[in-house]
Amino acid sequence: MLPAEKNFSKGWLVREEAETDWNYGERPEQRNVEEKLSNGVVIIDKPSGIKSHKLSVNIKKSLKRSKAGHSGTLDPDVTGVLPVGLDNATKVLQALKNAGKKYVGTMRLSKEFSTDEIEEVAETFLGTVKQVPPEISAVKREEREREVYGIEILDVSGKEVEFMIECEKGFYVRVFCEQFGERIGAKGRLEQLRRTKVGLFTEKDCFKTEEVEKQFRLYSDGKENDLNRIILPVEAGVKHLKKVLLKDTAVAPVCHGASLGSMGISKLQEGIEPGELVALLTLKGELVAVGNSLMTSEKMVEVKDTAVELKRVFMDKDVYPKKW
Repeated sequence: MLPAEKNFSKGWLVREEAETDWNYGERPEQRNVEEKLSNGVVIIDKPSGIKSHKLSVNIKKSLKRSKAGHSGTLDPDVTGVLPVGLDNATKVLQALKNAGKKYVGTMRLSKEFSTDEIEEVAETFLGTVKQVPPEISAVKREEREREVYGIEILDVSGKEVEFMIECEKGFYVRVFCEQFGERIGAKGRLEQLRRTKVGLFTEKDCFKTEEVEKQFRLYSDGKENDLNRIILPVEAGVKHLKKVLLKDTAVAPVCHGASLGSMGISKLQEGIEPGELVALLTLKGELVAVGNSLMTSEKMVEVKDTAVELKRVFMDKDVYPKKW
């Protein structure tokens, strides 16, 4: 199970029941297409043969945006889930870096092995794995540790092995195939790879670039279109994080850069640990900011102290009124 899936299933604690003023802000699902275009996320099904950066540039031009950025580079020949942030939402995708990713791939071994032998070796990769990035990588080639959350052998056909792997950001599946070969006593290489999940985003959330562009043209021409379903609100970029819901009176101070005090909290999810990245939302579900927790969920309910240190603010300063 990916870290994002564990976070999403957490229950809620109440520090203080509070009402929200509907004269300010709005539920994310009520935003129109234009608002989503300037502060939204679209999940692209990346095709083979194009770099992730180039695809983001194409999306930016096609949707007539000033900015567009992706979460997690895929090699040109790798396909699958690629979240792309539009305009103000480009920075929110940085929150996905610790959400975990899932891949389905095929590797080819230089010798044939039984399914039992292959499954036995696969289990040795669960947990912490040391890797040196490949020569084609843009990062420094130093040994580093990455987590493997899950691995499954899906099919063995001669020398070809189809597998599923859930792993941390920065885990190189290409290197994994080479390491697998070494551990089983053969040479291994990656033949084919598809990313099927990033955090809580799956293939079911994906759209082809051609479809996104087609729907935008219809929208621009004032015709019926499906763009409102295709573009997700900025909050989608943090749905994998544990949440802290703010009282209305705490929203403006946070938007102006103040760390969140526990007295400004209405509700929060269980299981928050010190140092963990959390999402700060209004009672309407709007993303205000993300920050690092300074205490556990239980402490946030019990004590009066600074609870979250801000890392990045996303909401405009004038959405909610000042109360000081």
